[in-house]
Amino acid sequence: MIYLLVYVDDILLTGSNSAFLHRLITLLQTEFKLRDLGSVYFFLGIEVKPNVMGILLSQHNYALDIIHQVGMTSYKSIDTPLSNSSKLEIMLGTLHSDLTRY
Repeated sequence: MIYLLVYVDDILLTGSNSAFLHRLITLLQTEFKLRDLGSVYFFLGIEVKPNVMGILLSQHNYALDIIHQVGMTSYKSIDTPLSNSSKLEIMLGTLHSDLTRY
């Protein structure tokens, strides 16, 4: 399996077979001017961290950059104001009856 992600002039190739990936990169280089930058660490503001289960995608640094840009670094963080004792109930047939609530 190969994934090819394209955003304007940024391309990310990944897959389960490294030999096939290298072959595909070589074929693409015959048609297009591109550089193989190796393993991905950031793509479109998303940090990519490999771990034992696969990869972890994070926008932690992106969120911090936004906080710095708007001058909110001195603000204290708070938990999401949702009671952890609330129980969600699924009512068959009525779960999404009023889409304005979502």
